[in-house]
Amino acid sequence: MFETGLPDLDAFAAGDVRRWADFDVAVRRASWTNQQWYRFRGHESRDLGRKPSREVLAEAACHGNGHMREAAVERLATRSDPEALPLLLIRCVDWVRPVREAARAAVVSKLDTSALRAMLPLIGVLRRRQVDDWMTTLFRANLPDLLDTALTLDDRETRRWVHAEAIGLLPRERLLAVASTDSDFVVRAICGNALLDRGECVEDLLAAGAPKVRMRALTLLGTDVAVAHLADRSSAVRSMAQVLVLKAGGDPAVHYRAMPVSFGVLAGLGETGTATDAPALERHLADERPRIRRVAVRGLRRVAPESAAVRPLLTDPSPAVTREVVEFLRGKPALVDVPALRALLDPARPVHTRRAAATLLRDRDTWLRLHTNLTLLSDPDLSADAEQDLHACHQHIAGVYTKPSAELRRAIEAACASVDPDLARGIRFLLSSARYRA
Repeated sequence: MFETGLPDLDAFAAGDVRRWADFDVAVRRASWTNQQWYRFRGHESRDLGRKPSREVLAEAACHGNGHMREAAVERLATRSDPEALPLLLIRCVDWVRPVREAARAAVVSKLDTSALRAMLPLIGVLRRRQVDDWMTTLFRANLPDLLDTALTLDDRETRRWVHAEAIGLLPRERLLAVASTDSDFVVRAICGNALLDRGECVEDLLAAGAPKVRMRALTLLGTDVAVAHLADRSSAVRSMAQVLVLKAGGDPAVHYRAMPVSFGVLAGLGETGTATDAPALERHLADERPRIRRVAVRGLRRVAPESAAVRPLLTDPSPAVTREVVEFLRGKPALVDVPALRALLDPARPVHTRRAAATLLRDRDTWLRLHTNLTLLSDPDLSADAEQDLHACHQHIAGVYTKPSAELRRAIEAACASVDPDLARGIRFLLSSARYRA
């Protein structure tokens, strides 16, 4: 970035003020890794000349040499260039104490309300540099006057911190609005929990808060309300409702069996039901809605882990359903045999079906995993994954005390014809060594 010179400083200063933090890191790295930069293009020590250009001063303010940075801070303290304030702020959290003390003394007179508002995004980033709490104290001291700006910062981590700090400054209505509608669920939880700590807006938050806030609100409203939320779409809320019903002596599964079918009802039935509920879940494996099929498979994994009804969904058109089926079939070779899985590797099959079959084949046996990867090297969609796993598998086989069947050995040897000669030689050596394994 800097070998051909600095960017246009006016244009750079007019952009996102947080870029100055990246600029600082980039210049410092360059000065550490390049001898010419370390000597600062002919300047050594603190010598910046009588009238250094803006570019030279900006470089010096971020240089790897602490004396150079301190000299730059002294010059920036008297300058009104647009880059002077952000560079001074950066040096306020310098790791060298004399540099940061000089920068802090210089920056105080430049930080009026307007400048603070413009620099808030950068201050939020610099607050995370682990030097001391000076930047955090500066932020807190000015937060009441800059609240609206601070609450809308783009930097996610800073915005979350601001909301946590602003709890006492926001009215109940504002907190409820944020807790109900903000796009960041962490921010919603911060504001929602603040209201629940006061015992306020509990019913509103149960209806519209973040899942963890709704879960907590549920505990404040009693068992009757918990029953109404047994079929909640959120697993966190659903789990809390189940716990509350159980504590009251009830059986959540009994309630689920009596409810109209929905995503939440099937999910809850799978979470709390028994093997007797398997037929009810299996009926929904043919539902036209992918999420219903998916949650039915998930429930069967718990209440009927050997259900043969799940096997046909390995070719389901929905990737999400197929992934759930893979989890169901792992470690259950009796439910689907190797020839059937190999047939699903046909290039005419959808990518997610081939990927599911490959995953289950790799899980069966180390030698079968090796053969599967060799087979998939010609698959344009799965070759990258196969190549990566092939090397891991190759290393793993050396510690495996099994040997492949004669048929699988011949298949592996045939597949070696199309791979890298060095890799093929290593695989053939492992096959040869396997002849003597028990």
